[in-house]
Amino acid sequence: MRKNPYLPTAISIYLFFVVYGMAVIIMSQHSDQLQAQWGATEGQVLVAISGIGIGKIIGPSFAGLLSDRIGRRWMLVTSFAMYVLFLLGMIVSPSYQVGFALAVFFGLANAISDTGAYPTLMESFPKTPGSANLIVKAAIAVGQLLIPIIVTAIAAASIAWGSTFIGLAVILAILLVVNLRLPFPDYKAIAAEQKAKIVANAGTSEQSGARIGLEGTALVLYGFTSTAIFWLASQSLPKLGVNLVGMSPEAGKALVSFFSIGSFAGVFITAALVARKFKPVTFLVLNPTVATFAYIGMLVFPNAGAYRFFAFIIGYFAAGGLFQLTVVVLAEFFPVRKGVVTSLIGLASGLAAFALPYSSGLVVGDATEPAELASAYQVIAGIGIGVSVASAILGVLVLIRHRIVFPRNPAAPQAVTASSSVS
Repeated sequence: MRKNPYLPTAISIYLFFVVYGMAVIIMSQHSDQLQAQWGATEGQVLVAISGIGIGKIIGPSFAGLLSDRIGRRWMLVTSFAMYVLFLLGMIVSPSYQVGFALAVFFGLANAISDTGAYPTLMESFPKTPGSANLIVKAAIAVGQLLIPIIVTAIAAASIAWGSTFIGLAVILAILLVVNLRLPFPDYKAIAAEQKAKIVANAGTSEQSGARIGLEGTALVLYGFTSTAIFWLASQSLPKLGVNLVGMSPEAGKALVSFFSIGSFAGVFITAALVARKFKPVTFLVLNPTVATFAYIGMLVFPNAGAYRFFAFIIGYFAAGGLFQLTVVVLAEFFPVRKGVVTSLIGLASGLAAFALPYSSGLVVGDATEPAELASAYQVIAGIGIGVSVASAILGVLVLIRHRIVFPRNPAAPQAVTASSSVS
């Protein structure tokens, strides 16, 4: 059996995402140390961290175009260099304003790396692009699981807190050098082949061609709503449990563990199903539909046991790789612009990551009384229902268009998926 020549490249990308999972929360893990270094308050540290979201919003405006023009390799190695500068700069930053600027730089690096990594994985595994991208979610989760353990161990050993930053910077520098030598797929040739397949499958009807203004717009909006489901749950589950069920703060925080377990299960089970020829577009309808009922359940069944179950369900169906599948489907529709479409969904995702926590804060406002807090978090659960329903509706639209653009002929879709190294 012929070995995939791009397997080492893919492994290096997955290793990067493990490091990224650590780096994206490394500031919050060192909040106390940064407060002392900057002479700042906890609130100012949070302001500095928020710069990541701003960078993620700005980056897609140019990253996708660059990826499709100069290639995936150069986007990845450029982002690795930017991450190294962020990590080393943070340990010598003199103020939270400089920390904020570095966080924006991190967000820009994230946008650039996404437009190099996701298309490369899709192009490296053309027969299973959905599974290839779903593993990214698992890699990030591994990093986020490891970093608290590493930080605690370093503190216990009385090693300088900056060692964590330096260690991650060294790993990224090694990955930068390695990726200069590893083989990358010929993305231009692959895109041309995919476009030819889509044209052949489109037949003679002009209506059957992919439309950026229809399914393209729907999928970008889906990138926003699907990310919103995830962010709302990850940020609000503990307080939903405390204020709607009367759980203790510790029990409320434990809901995130059930959410994370569901996310892990969702990644691997969905990846296995996609590898067995289940179409990624199907999950764009199924997952938000189930998440909708889970959010409704939180309002209808306010008890601790039910909340643990619903947290697991939301983790499985909302955080089990739904964003990665959205990237796959959009790139399947528009194979020539994989970098651009990845950046557009990244922009939508960045907006959601900023908008949902901010809007939740507005809803809670200055509420302090139990009745006020319960009312506020009922509204937040209602927002969860709203974004889940919106995702399901958009998913149905995309599924209908997918069946038009890609005929139901059993052979045709497989040919398109094989050539559509769009992940």
